[in-house]
Amino acid sequence: MVKQLTPRARDAAQRKVNRITVGIIAASIAATAGIGAGIAVAAAPPKQNNKTDYGQKTKTKPATKPAKAGQAQPPVNNKPESSSGDEKTTSGGS
Repeated sequence: MVKQLTPRARDAAQRKVNRITVGIIAASIAATAGIGAGIAVAAAPPKQNNKTDYGQKTKTKPATKPAKAGQAQPPVNNKPESSSGDEKTTSGGS
């Protein structure tokens, strides 16, 4: 059976539970911050010449400007595929 507490004892027990809960939450936050700080200190500094930086300029040619209406566009290599079957493929097809 559960023993009924007096209102004063019940309130005291609730305060104790609240203090323990707040202490556990504060300790968890402090531990998380400490682990994060430890990782930040132990991590290597970023490289100055990082090739994966998307902010750097690429070495490819810039896109060509579209032709204005009425002007001829440069020829595009639109040769149809050969129908004689003499293409060399590596796909393993017949």
